Amino acid sequence: MAASNAIFRWTEKYSVNIAALDSEHKRLFVIINELNQALANGEGKAATDSVLRKLVDYAKAHFAAEESLLAEYKFPETVSHRAEHDKFTQSMAKFRADHRAGKPGVPVSLMLFLQDWLKEHILVNDKAYTSFLNARGVR
Repeated sequence: MAASNAIFRWTEKYSVNIAALDSEHKRLFVIINELNQALANGEGKAATDSVLRKLVDYAKAHFAAEESLLAEYKFPETVSHRAEHDKFTQSMAKFRADHRAGKPGVPVSLMLFLQDWLKEHILVNDKAYTSFLNARGVR
């Protein structure tokens, strides 16, 4: 998807000032925009399985990298941060189950969940470790 068509645009306000993690977060924006574009084209239901698969793969890799970094530097809120990741993973499992069961409205519910995740998790929870890790030379 061309960046000009993206409704969710990466801006510096989402940056955690750690290049590898910012790069992974940008990938999340691409996946969310893929779902948004499918919804706009009336193809949300058809795209949901693929988007959920990508989200699960993304979460596995990104959460492992982030949690490893937090544990390595002994970030004091590592346990609560991991709990937020677990909630995301559980939510993806629920969305997948609902989608496979043919429950209506899953693509829209998923989009609303992801919008909240961007605002809450990246802008609040992830930002909480930025200065801690940056002060220890992690960029």
